[in-house]
Amino acid sequence: MGIEAIQSTDTQYACAVNLVIEGVETALESVTYDDALTPYLSAITPRFGSVLGGESVTFTGVGFSATATTTVTIDHVPCDVTAQTTTSVTCTLRNRFDIDEDPSLEINIDGKGLVANKGHVFRYVKRWSDVETWGNDLVPTEGEAVNIPKGMHLLFDLDSSPKLSFVYVEGSLIFAPDADPNHQRTFDAHYVMVRNGYLEIGTEDFPYTSKLTITMHSHVESPYLPIYGNKVIGVRFGQLEMHGQPRPITWTDLKSTADVGAT
Repeated sequence: MGIEAIQSTDTQYACAVNLVIEGVETALESVTYDDALTPYLSAITPRFGSVLGGESVTFTGVGFSATATTTVTIDHVPCDVTAQTTTSVTCTLRNRFDIDEDPSLEINIDGKGLVANKGHVFRYVKRWSDVETWGNDLVPTEGEAVNIPKGMHLLFDLDSSPKLSFVYVEGSLIFAPDADPNHQRTFDAHYVMVRNGYLEIGTEDFPYTSKLTITMHSHVESPYLPIYGNKVIGVRFGQLEMHGQPRPITWTDLKSTADVGAT
């Protein structure tokens, strides 16, 4: 048993089907995969939603159905469909407990099957500002350490953080931009270690569009993390995404001498 991946740019692809019983092989009718019959996802708005539930999420794509029964399941939790068209499905999130798994999304349309996600990911998040995130206790204060376990996606939504001692990311730490491009956030820590986790400050498709200043604090006598040192954002078997506003021209190559005063 296994999976065979076939690389092809054709809009249709026929696969032979063979049935083997006790060593006897019988050829069956081939199965044709057709791009025109495959619904796929093109956008998720918003890309994050609270684990407390009650928020609305819209999935936009091609090949959806306005009438066929459509189900949405996020991290194994049903999302209650409230509206659907041939290009979108909107649902209301239910609450979700922490699970030790990567994010998952399944949109199923009766008669069409699963929607191809095309790499789009939705994350159930806990907001840094919510007291529920910290067990109905105070949010972290100066000098404290923060642990983000696998399966937990923590959205930093404050204007500024205290000076934290250590931030350990096995789940996700996400900095989402503010709607105001001039909005300023600051984040201060001595160490940030992403181990098998995910740290996002904008992605290539969704760049960080407001302002963020991250300041790492340390001095020469501060304890060193093995391999990584001190005053560091370290990544070990994890993923770090940092994308700001695109800058179309970042450097140039002079083909002749630029004299003083030349333009």
